[in-house]
Amino acid sequence: MFKQLSNPANYYFNPYALPGIPVSILFFAIGLFVLKQNRSSAINIAFFYKCLAMGFWLFSISLVYLSNNLQTAVAWYRYFTFFGVINITPATLFFVTAWSGRLKEKKVFLAVNFAISFAVYILAVTTDKLISPYQMRHYFWGYYPVYSLWLVPYLASFFIQYIISVKGLCLAYKSENIPIKKLQKKMVIIALLLGITASADFLPKFFNFGMYPYGYISMFVYISLVAYAIVKYRAFDIETAIHKTIMWLFSFSFIIIPILLLHKWVSPHIRASGPLQAWFWTASFLLAAFYFRSVQPRIDHIFQRRRANLEAISHRFAEDLVHLKGLAQLIPRIENVISDALYSRQINIFIYDEKASSYRLKTAPRDLKGSGQLSKDEQFLLWLARNNKIAYKEFTDIDPAYAPVKEKAEDYFKEMEAVAVIPLVLNEKLLGLINLGKKSNLKPYSAADFYFLNILKNQSAIAISNSLLYENMEEQVRQRTRELVEVQKQLTHAEKLATVGTLAGGVAHEINNPLTAVLTNVQMLLASDTVKDASDRESLELIEEATKRCRTIVQKLMVYAKKPLESAEVSSVNLLDVLRNVMSFIGFQLEQENIKLSIDAKKDAYQVMGNANELEQVLTNIILNAKDAIRQIRKSGVIKVSFIENQEWIRLEIEDEGKGISQEVIPKIFDPFFTTKDVGKGLGLGLSICHAIIEKHNGMITARSEPGKGSVFIVQLPKAKIKNKVK
Repeated sequence: MFKQLSNPANYYFNPYALPGIPVSILFFAIGLFVLKQNRSSAINIAFFYKCLAMGFWLFSISLVYLSNNLQTAVAWYRYFTFFGVINITPATLFFVTAWSGRLKEKKVFLAVNFAISFAVYILAVTTDKLISPYQMRHYFWGYYPVYSLWLVPYLASFFIQYIISVKGLCLAYKSENIPIKKLQKKMVIIALLLGITASADFLPKFFNFGMYPYGYISMFVYISLVAYAIVKYRAFDIETAIHKTIMWLFSFSFIIIPILLLHKWVSPHIRASGPLQAWFWTASFLLAAFYFRSVQPRIDHIFQRRRANLEAISHRFAEDLVHLKGLAQLIPRIENVISDALYSRQINIFIYDEKASSYRLKTAPRDLKGSGQLSKDEQFLLWLARNNKIAYKEFTDIDPAYAPVKEKAEDYFKEMEAVAVIPLVLNEKLLGLINLGKKSNLKPYSAADFYFLNILKNQSAIAISNSLLYENMEEQVRQRTRELVEVQKQLTHAEKLATVGTLAGGVAHEINNPLTAVLTNVQMLLASDTVKDASDRESLELIEEATKRCRTIVQKLMVYAKKPLESAEVSSVNLLDVLRNVMSFIGFQLEQENIKLSIDAKKDAYQVMGNANELEQVLTNIILNAKDAIRQIRKSGVIKVSFIENQEWIRLEIEDEGKGISQEVIPKIFDPFFTTKDVGKGLGLGLSICHAIIEKHNGMITARSEPGKGSVFIVQLPKAKIKNKVK
């Protein structure tokens, strides 16, 4: 038998058999597609088995039509086609039972049903009771078997099982409460009722009526509807394949086959006339060309009109993206495109904010509950980033992919009052998301809508990524510009200070001469006997005291205005004397601002190797900073200066009761131009200069602080016994 079936000589080209082969292959493809969506689902498994049975039937019956002799046609039908036929009904019953959720209670009934069908197949193969091995009618489309009356009970059971399937599904539809599942069951019921029309394949043959078997079209529509119901809105690829196949079948069945039938009928009349035959085939070709060129594109447009319109909108949006810069322009454009195309009543767009480490609402909060901010660690958002697929509220009950986050997804949809969420993912990073509410016309989102949203999703993710980069670059440019302007101001101010320092040295020198003259004359008057009056003498003594104080201040100013030594042999300096000199210069200022200086020193001399003028500059800057820190939070306070030493180092700790410094800022306080003071109140140069001076003295300067609890600056210098040079 197999040698006979594999012999090409037993077949001929039969155009009437051609439609069944691609449709049978499509049955296998649809069944496999549905099974891959959820291999563990009994519904998907049952549907795959049904597609397998129907595909097996249609493929083998097409080979029966292609057979050019009775023996080959009988072999194909008896051993293969009938096997597919007897499995269609039990597979349908299996599918409906699984869909109704009654698989466990009906498993014995299903097993018996499969056993009976298999027994009928064995009876048909081993006996002549059902299918005669010697009789087949030959119609214009090919061979077709002659059934005996023994097959009538089987056909009756076939229809009874089909009725039971429809009834069971109707009961399940009536008791279903979930809207989308109810709609799915309704679609399957419609598909079952359409599928029964496929009986047109064999019922007329009982009466030897040669009607072309169009049953495969009914079965194809039936399978397509059921597949669409199972994977509703997710079958974008399968929907396109179904549409194209329907167009091809329509063309073949209503154009090509009628032309061939017409030729069969008119052939005896035009066989002797060459011109008539040429005219007939020319007219047939022109008719087919007119159909494929003019009629089918219009029919195709009717099927795909909505999708074509949405594709045009997405193309215009892609063109607009070239001219959009920044989120301020992009977000409203995305919102308008979705609103105009899909009529969504509520559109909320969230974009990830790196500074806040969360997703922030960028559109007007239309009926939005909550703060307009989403945590980046929310499980549902992490799931969206991993899957990178549009989430639809109705899928949470029917799609197993939602199982790990089902509750979180339901809570999210409820809180946001959304029915669909579009994740904007690029390079496995969730840049943002779009929440869509119900449509204004209250219609559900269709497959065409989701096809459009998938295109928009990818376009928007790329556009948002570019906008974020653009805004980040713009912000960096603005920040750098501000920094350069501020540095320019600070450098200008620093230059002014240097000029003032130079002038201060000259002014102090000029003032010192008249002060010396005043002091000399006062002292001479006090030493002479010319001043007898006690009150006059007391006035002269006050003038002497004030003049001495002015001279001391001028001397300090002259020392402070000196330029630092670049490289010099330094001498031993008493760090305590340095502190005392600083206090004589700024002590009066501290007293005026109610700041007390407390010195903790166990001896009178703390000798270090250094330059007194530079060290005074360091201590002055630190103490004045401490004073400013205290005055920011209180009206008075204490600055404590402690001297600590070991065999090699002398450590000076300056502690204040000010507002303190945060841990994030401490590493930056010694950087040039960095300041924590208000704009215009600090240059950010003081501590940087202090750091440079202490490093030149082979020492270290550090700080520790806590906001609200003050700061401690630590200056550590080598003892005078270590011979060093300032670098």
